[in-house]
Amino acid sequence: MVMVQAAETEAVLGIILSRLDPTARRDRPSGQLLQIIRSTIDGHCDTEWPPALDVIEQAIKRRNRAVHDSPAIGRTWRAYASGGGEWAHVTTMLGDEESDVSTLLKDLALQQEATAAAVEVLHCLTV
Repeated sequence: MVMVQAAETEAVLGIILSRLDPTARRDRPSGQLLQIIRSTIDGHCDTEWPPALDVIEQAIKRRNRAVHDSPAIGRTWRAYASGGGEWAHVTTMLGDEESDVSTLLKDLALQQEATAAAVEVLHCLTV
């Protein structure tokens, strides 16, 4: 879900770029789109751009971690008193960061916030 939401933000960034420069290529990764938008957006609207663009940049970095970092799952053998046993989950790492469901939910919330920020920028450029 994090990656799908990030793709929505990337699509909006492409539309924003087309509003700023109709001749610009929109088929770029979101990080490149954001960089181009940052360099061309000043003067197009009476809005403070950095806060919205900073949220989008933060979301892009978190998305990249989710996509490119290798997961590692730590388990330990737990023996039963009656014999046998089972592997028990101890921790999950994503790259060098411990990760769990709450981490993924925070990442998803950040992606949703980034999409909303991108839509706000687009709206300002449209009206």
